[in-house]
Amino acid sequence: MEGEVTIKDTTGSPAPLGFLGLGFAATFAGLLNMGMFSDATMVIAMAITLGGFAQLFAGLELWKKGDTFAATAFTAFALWWFSYAYILLVTSVGLFGNVMPVDATFATSLAWYLLFWGIIATLLTFVTLAIGVKLITIVFVFLDLTFFTLALVNFGVAILPVAAIITLLLGLSSLYLGIALVMDEVGSKLIKFPVF
Repeated sequence: MEGEVTIKDTTGSPAPLGFLGLGFAATFAGLLNMGMFSDATMVIAMAITLGGFAQLFAGLELWKKGDTFAATAFTAFALWWFSYAYILLVTSVGLFGNVMPVDATFATSLAWYLLFWGIIATLLTFVTLAIGVKLITIVFVFLDLTFFTLALVNFGVAILPVAAIITLLLGLSSLYLGIALVMDEVGSKLIKFPVF
């Protein structure tokens, strides 16, 4: 049409940033739950900066690119990381001078919180099957298993080391995917990470 202007989007994909954010936050959460360290400060920092802000930035940028699935997933899980950081702050460090007691009532409410996030993650996992990148589906399956096993731990049914290993696998697979997407996009001839 005469007078029509077409603008080509030449910006890079923010998806690797989102997967790296998830990867770092989940890796450190898994290491904490495995007992590799006992101070939650590192997990809180990763949850806020990488799990939270990195995924939020990725989600908002993908929204501008018209990618509804990625925008929804990254933004929703970014907000989950912010809420998780808040929970860690009030139960381990304390806010406003008080540390919230962690008791059976708290564990049950945390279990329900994780269970519902697991359901949402599982529904989004079905969407990943249409994307065509199997590694994204693998990351989401680990995400589903992380939510469900942590929910079972808080319901008193599962043991924490199992959930910790699954969370670590989520983190490592997401880190791999983030790096692989960057390598794939820049066309690295030296190292190629397959994403299936």
